Amino acid sequence: MDKHKKESEDLYSLFYPQHIAFIGASESSRLGSMMYLPAFKESIWANTFYPINPKHDRIMDWKCYPSVLDVPYPIDTAYISLKTDFIPEAVKECVQKEINWVIIFASGFSETGDPRGNELEEELLRIIKDSKTRIIGPNCLGPLNAEIGMALTFASQKGNQGGVSFMSQSGGHLTQLVNVGYKRDIRYRYGISFGNQIDLNCVDVVNYFRQDSKTSLIAAYLESTGSATAQELFIELRKTTKIKPVILWKGGYTKDGSRAAFSHTGAIASNNKLWKSMANQTGTILVKDNEEFWNTIKTFELLYPHYIPKGRNIGIITPGGGASVNLTDLFASQNLSIPELTPESQSKIGKILPDVNVNIKNPIDLGASGFILDIFTQCMNVVVNDPNIDIIMVPLWPDHIYRHVFNRMIRIRDSVSKPFAFCLPNLADDSALAKRFNSAKKLLHKKRVLYFFSLRDAARSVSLLCDYVEFLKSRNIPINKPSIK
Repeated sequence: MDKHKKESEDLYSLFYPQHIAFIGASESSRLGSMMYLPAFKESIWANTFYPINPKHDRIMDWKCYPSVLDVPYPIDTAYISLKTDFIPEAVKECVQKEINWVIIFASGFSETGDPRGNELEEELLRIIKDSKTRIIGPNCLGPLNAEIGMALTFASQKGNQGGVSFMSQSGGHLTQLVNVGYKRDIRYRYGISFGNQIDLNCVDVVNYFRQDSKTSLIAAYLESTGSATAQELFIELRKTTKIKPVILWKGGYTKDGSRAAFSHTGAIASNNKLWKSMANQTGTILVKDNEEFWNTIKTFELLYPHYIPKGRNIGIITPGGGASVNLTDLFASQNLSIPELTPESQSKIGKILPDVNVNIKNPIDLGASGFILDIFTQCMNVVVNDPNIDIIMVPLWPDHIYRHVFNRMIRIRDSVSKPFAFCLPNLADDSALAKRFNSAKKLLHKKRVLYFFSLRDAARSVSLLCDYVEFLKSRNIPINKPSIK
């Protein structure tokens, strides 16, 4: 059996454990990992959770065991929250207990640059060699499963489950992704923080997500390939991107960032040109920062594969000539085109708008008439149906941020199969506007409508979607486009 095929099958129990041990549990500990203990009381593991600490008989009304070897039940997963010097002995007991997964929260390993950190990692690998035990981490938070409520991060919010599965070398990025994602209605399936990746690595996880039928989009924050080789990751990405998109945020792509990545997860400096080359050859979507990551995930989640752009032609509809020039520059700078509408479309819009202070070609400058909802929506109907337009972008002014306005515009969006998105003003500068948007946001999330807070983010994200579609077409890879429900 293929190595990664076997590992993929084994990963099921990581995301669906039945019995969980927590080694080093203590109600008085200052370690941040203890914040998880109350969450287990409210979880499906309330009766199959086993605190391990020889100094306590009971913790939070659970029976506390001196060692995992004293637990009279099989254990799928053990979380270790101990100081580094005590971890090897704890892992030995996990191997003896035949525990599948050992998740090590602690930092203080190779990322310190201290030879002792490398020695500890090598010792852990010797301990688990030829056993059924696998290590997640160290320096990590472990798995997330939106289906069953496993979310062992500092993010306490919950949202709707969906098809986005992600991995992260950074526990902080995983936490932020969960927090930001639930606020923006990104719908997750699985997630994992795996820190230094000394054992389980990104290739194992991509392989599992690729084969998971309910995962539609894979996202990854990586600083290195961990225990995998670059060649192994290349091969796995090449297999995966033919089936589903992979969005990769490579941390440490600058010289200074690479130094920071080493002190964070022990990532060895790598040539950013090689990562770019791998992304280009495999069709992986490469992003550079957190906002680009969140926005690209959201764009792919909502548009792919339901709304596939036939090309890069953008139709822009907005009140304001200066705004339309800015929009055109921003989108053109991201390798997108703003073509003129057909003469027939221009004629139709010309009959709707006054003769002065407007532009009927594209971008469509509605002038002051754009603040009249009937005129705005009539012109939108023309633009979305124009054969020269592949993607529709609708920047809105504060005057438009009302639920009834979005309702009208969403009905137009639903009438076509072209990618469609709203661009919204900076809500952070206007608390009253942000409050008003909260009601409209619930509608946008319910209807699964794409929106951006930044025009630059919109242009970049849509361009990356076009890049991926063009990659598939260039290799004659069919896009399985399901019917829109």
